[in-house]
Amino acid sequence: MKNIPETITGTNICQHSAFLRLVRKMMLFAIPFWALIALYVYDDPFMVLRKYDLYDSDVMLNEHHVGWQIYKNHNDSVHFNSFILGNSCTMAFRCKEWEKYLDSGDRAVRLFGNSESIKAISLKLRALDREGAEIKNALIILDRASLSHFELLTGARNMLPAAISGRNPFSIQLEFIQAFATPDFLYPYLKYRITGNVERNMKRMNPYGRIRDSKNNDAFNPREKQIQQEGEAYWKNRKKEFPERDGIVTIAEPAIFQKQRMVLDEIMEVLRRHGTSIRVIISPDYNQKELHPNDRKILQNIFGKENVYDFSGINEFTKDYHNYYEPGHYRPLLGNKLLERIYKDQ
Repeated sequence: MKNIPETITGTNICQHSAFLRLVRKMMLFAIPFWALIALYVYDDPFMVLRKYDLYDSDVMLNEHHVGWQIYKNHNDSVHFNSFILGNSCTMAFRCKEWEKYLDSGDRAVRLFGNSESIKAISLKLRALDREGAEIKNALIILDRASLSHFELLTGARNMLPAAISGRNPFSIQLEFIQAFATPDFLYPYLKYRITGNVERNMKRMNPYGRIRDSKNNDAFNPREKQIQQEGEAYWKNRKKEFPERDGIVTIAEPAIFQKQRMVLDEIMEVLRRHGTSIRVIISPDYNQKELHPNDRKILQNIFGKENVYDFSGINEFTKDYHNYYEPGHYRPLLGNKLLERIYKDQ
């Protein structure tokens, strides 16, 4: 009987020792995880944890977040009342150039998103409304793809800030951390972190340096500098990017159905409440596909026929390949021509 307590004690010691070994192993396994979290918080690679005066980085950033932060950074001093909204083709429209056609004192900022959905445009306008912003002028850049997207896009590059989407900020940060930890981003980023160099083949990294204006979010497309350096050779050396057009009129499939129309009505509801001066531009597509007439009619019914300008299809703007960086994006020199056309009567 005297040996029983000793046996029990020995068993307890063994169990305790095994537990400690398990804890040590768990801690060792957790070290890389906590190191990763510490690096994410310290570097803030996507510039979403802290406020910055300049939103340019060697990392490709979330443009929704950047645009909103630029607006918040400067609105108290600038008092923005004019907004360029839409997809990446908004890069063709410079705020200062648009302001030439607005009332004296009107100030513009670009709030865009890559592959922007009309739902994101609606939520941005509602966020501005909640902020008490004056929405005096709106320049909305659309194409068939953006019209067809009535739901928000997912992923770290497409997430809206919590102030716009209404999502829990913690859940948004979790998605950014997950994006940071994915191998296709983390490995190139760690290499960049060690060498200080951004290589062209590094995914989701920015090898171009400054690509936006820190005060109004105008785009600085690096291809503009290439065009200045290469001249006509820019297009001659990129025949695959600029295939010949056949000159035959092609009508795109309809993009606007009941769900899309509901979102467009949401957009118009905010603009109507603010008495906004609206200009809706359908981008001039290099491939010269024309917006479906039904879509054009719906847009005209919602925003007013006089406020919708459809530059898709075959026309003087799409015929000239010099107007394009590549088939998906056109240059500010074309954006300036479009502004001149839509405001010519004014």
